[in-house]
Amino acid sequence: MKINLLKGRLGKHRFHLMLVHFPSALYPFSFVMDALSLWLNDPAFGFAAFYSLTGALGMSVVAMIYGVIDFLQIDSKHSAWKTAGLHALLNVSWFIMFSVLLFYRLKHDVGVVYISVTGLVVVGILFSNYLGGELIVKHKIGIDDRE
Repeated sequence: MKINLLKGRLGKHRFHLMLVHFPSALYPFSFVMDALSLWLNDPAFGFAAFYSLTGALGMSVVAMIYGVIDFLQIDSKHSAWKTAGLHALLNVSWFIMFSVLLFYRLKHDVGVVYISVTGLVVVGILFSNYLGGELIVKHKIGIDDRE
């Protein structure tokens, strides 16, 4: 199986589609751990939330790099181009929000407002993930049907 880092492929599989599952799972996990930390007054859950948020942001950077590579391969006249653009714009927005939340929690305690904002951003991520799934299922972006 041939690995092409510049095209973002492992054989005929795209890296972006493989990498997005990590932040998609870690952002909501961080939210749940923060909520449990506040509810149970247990700092261990807060540490888990911090490290999962840090991991999600790190994996998001790599996923965004390969997402840009995939986005540039879509023809601007293709019906999926606008959906892909919205998907990218929203995910960059959520990345910025989560980055701000991470820097906030370095200096301040996590409270109800922090967890509420995190919850709203997680809902936004779920919508962005829906758009990404639509690109795969409906428009067959990232799917190589050739044998």
